[in-house]
Amino acid sequence: MDVTLNKHSIEVPADVATWGELLTWLETGYVKAGQCITHVYLGGAETLNYRDALTCDQDLETAGSIAVECGDFDTVVSESMEELDREVNAAVVLTGEIVRLLENRQEEEAYNRLAQLLDYIRIFYAVFSEDLGWSEAADVEISRTEFSTILERALIQLIAAQENRMWVSICDVLEYEITPVLESWQKLVEGTRAHIN
Repeated sequence: MDVTLNKHSIEVPADVATWGELLTWLETGYVKAGQCITHVYLGGAETLNYRDALTCDQDLETAGSIAVECGDFDTVVSESMEELDREVNAAVVLTGEIVRLLENRQEEEAYNRLAQLLDYIRIFYAVFSEDLGWSEAADVEISRTEFSTILERALIQLIAAQENRMWVSICDVLEYEITPVLESWQKLVEGTRAHIN
């Protein structure tokens, strides 16, 4: 079995049989204070949910080559927040593009981008629902406690408007329901970034 940590090969004790055991062994013996695991590749493919119970139970002999990357915790958090900021900003821009496409009767392209926007929202909702120490700004339009209710209502309206091909209603939901949530998420990220820097 081939195991690397930050591209350096390491010898794994014979009594370490599963990925979960290897993960514990790495975190207690190799990952230094102030560091965290940033990427895990099992069998050459990046594994995002590497702490999932099914993944942890995976036998090392069937996992193939294993590559683990670590980085400085503060740097990882800062880079992650910067990336999240970029992605939320991109979603706000995408919302405006969808509205313009619908106004110009380019419905097929608008619906393709709408599917992309809904994927963004699903991911962002999962991230912002977690209590990760978000620093909520005083001037935020929608608080974290309101996200769920507002998004649920907006998505119901959006689905109904899309099913009935009512592009004006889709534009209204995007502009007056979804965009304020995205802008509130922007402020949440900005406030948190300012707090941690």
